[in-house]
Amino acid sequence: MQKKFEGCSLSPKTVLQLFVYSAAFALLLVNLKVYAKEQQMIFFEENPSQPEAAWELQEDIADNVVRLHVIANSDTSTDQQLKLKVRDSIICALRQSLYGITSAKQAKEMLISQQGKIQAIAQAALRRNHCGYMVRISLSPRYFPEKQYGDLNFPAGIYQALCVEIGAAKGHNWWCVLFPSLCFVDETTAVVPEESKEKLKNTLSEDAYERLEQPDAEQEETLEIRSGIVDWFFSKEK
Repeated sequence: MQKKFEGCSLSPKTVLQLFVYSAAFALLLVNLKVYAKEQQMIFFEENPSQPEAAWELQEDIADNVVRLHVIANSDTSTDQQLKLKVRDSIICALRQSLYGITSAKQAKEMLISQQGKIQAIAQAALRRNHCGYMVRISLSPRYFPEKQYGDLNFPAGIYQALCVEIGAAKGHNWWCVLFPSLCFVDETTAVVPEESKEKLKNTLSEDAYERLEQPDAEQEETLEIRSGIVDWFFSKEK
């Protein structure tokens, strides 16, 4: 006998399949979260010079910043240039929206409320360059390797990021710290704004801010890992 759900008739076999798929999906999400934590542990195990408290300092920093992660359709020269044009459009558009925001919580709330607008900005940038790729926007946790921004050095770890995936999203990516504003279009002359430093000082513990001022450590090339549901990246920046 078939069961009816909202006007649709489903066989017992179909209902069982839906249950199995739902359970598998939930289990996958749990495993991905566990995997992300394991990657943090591996990082510190492979870097014994890091003090045990380094993990806690990274989490303190991560709780108070929001990063930007733009992923190109592919590694062709054209797609990489399109990635940078989308990046520039989003950064310019968000400067006004982020002005006056004083916490990562406020920044996340604003970005969530404006996801549709951000997607439209990215799509418009592609159209201006005669490209029809679709863009996906999300605010989600991502793994970032150690990275220097001006005179501040952000440790490797999991950070909340505004993720912008262009087309197939199989190309090299570009990232920065969106809040407080550390997104430099020309990183060769990057100077961290004093206003951004003050926001970090006001929200981070003294130890966490001192961690940001440490010299840039030697960065290891990392492997990029992708999932069709949730992306946890070990990737190189281009």
